[in-house]
Amino acid sequence: MDYAPPPETVALVRRRYAEGAFVKTIVAESGIKNLTVIYRCVAGLYPDGSGIKPAPIPQRRAGVRVRHRKGSRAALVARMWRTAERQVEEIEDRLAVAGLEIAERESNARTLAIVAKTLRELVAVDESEKSRKGKKRSADDDFDDDPVPRDIDEFRRELARRIEALVDSRTDAGGAGVS
Repeated sequence: MDYAPPPETVALVRRRYAEGAFVKTIVAESGIKNLTVIYRCVAGLYPDGSGIKPAPIPQRRAGVRVRHRKGSRAALVARMWRTAERQVEEIEDRLAVAGLEIAERESNARTLAIVAKTLRELVAVDESEKSRKGKKRSADDDFDDDPVPRDIDEFRRELARRIEALVDSRTDAGGAGVS
């Protein structure tokens, strides 16, 4: 680290980054042309004049997000991947900060393990869905599925017929019937 910007510039960079300003805007406002220095300010590697070591600010991801239909399986899987990536980045940032307690490291490792397990399960579900779509469904798959009624009156008549048949079968079998 050859160049250390003045603390007031570091504070400006950190504040603007936390507010969500574009890095290009921060470069123009701070006068720091080197992006590595900008990101070192964000990571808390330079003093900001507060007298305490600044905590790192989680970095925003660069790039274009793929938009999926809200609620679709693809959207869910894409959001889970983004969440996992952000979680890994946050854990890496926390580990980079000196003085982490072992309990916190273990907590981070457990969180990462849970995210990884969830992603494996999502991939397995996604694969099973793809394989099911490729196969033709057999008659055994729908053995208890009745066709969806197109008319509510037809549905009511069929339901009444089945209830009567159930009552009749209990009465015929010597049961007490329905009172």
